[in-house]
Amino acid sequence: MQTPRRIGGEAGGAAGGDFPGRPRRASGPARERSALIALLLGACGIGLAPVFSKLAFDAEQHLPGGGLGMIAAAFWRTALAAPLFWWLHARSRPAGPGRDGRRDTRLLWLPGVAFAGDLAAWHKAFEFTTLANATLLANFASILVAVAGYVWLRERLGWAFALGAATAFAGAGVLLGVDFGRGREPLIGDALGLLTACFYAAYLLSVKVLRRDFGVAHLMAYSSSVAAAGLLIIAWASGEQVVPRTAEAWSAVVALAFVSHAGGQGLIAYALAHLPAGFATLSLLVQPVVTAAVSWILFAQVLSALQIGGGLLVLAGLAVARRGSGAA
Repeated sequence: MQTPRRIGGEAGGAAGGDFPGRPRRASGPARERSALIALLLGACGIGLAPVFSKLAFDAEQHLPGGGLGMIAAAFWRTALAAPLFWWLHARSRPAGPGRDGRRDTRLLWLPGVAFAGDLAAWHKAFEFTTLANATLLANFASILVAVAGYVWLRERLGWAFALGAATAFAGAGVLLGVDFGRGREPLIGDALGLLTACFYAAYLLSVKVLRRDFGVAHLMAYSSSVAAAGLLIIAWASGEQVVPRTAEAWSAVVALAFVSHAGGQGLIAYALAHLPAGFATLSLLVQPVVTAAVSWILFAQVLSALQIGGGLLVLAGLAVARRGSGAA
């Protein structure tokens, strides 16, 4: 029987987990703690994505024909961030025969295709079920990634992880106010939510594996460009309004691109090289906590005591899962 791979072992490759152009830092627990901080900050960044999408959508509802489409907003999220990642990649310096400049790049399209499918399926689910249902079901990607990490990547998981995961999911359900009987066609919508989970799990696993050989900027440049192309085709085929028509909508999609995608997904891609895939994905349940807190502040969407308790339950479950996954 093979010994389970210790976290951080994947980062021993030449591309490791360094940001472009930065020297490698000390490995071990210190690097893993830095990765955990980056992961939580990244989760906060993507937790703001629904807020920016809502701001972009609301900014143009008064215009003839309605506002910017949700899938179109996802297109701008990736399209505007892609040039930044290409610029960062161009500034990075290969440091020997093992750097990503000399690696086979043919698999770098995989995360982009998976991410485009994730965003398209998630936004399409809103037409048939509630945002709460779609969001919780999309986060079942955590379970899929944890199973794949255990079987495929041989990552160590314990009973504490399972307990923490169950607690965090229960808390998220309470926080989001999930009711699987609601929606226009809840069965179709919930199926799309589960499809979203499959796409997002594929995205995270491909990023996890490719981060062994490629730096953050290189990987994110490819994946963002491929995702943008796919989302543009889907938005156009769906008949959505693609180009923002107000300054407020443009501001929202710019924030979506640089805060949620470049900042959020970029930090998550960095962290995945140094943390167990299952725990890293489960930690993204911080996202609905951030979304709920910001919506409370910006949109006066007051949370009940029960929902606040659900948010605290999410955080408690993540703390338990962290111990069970061996994360530093």
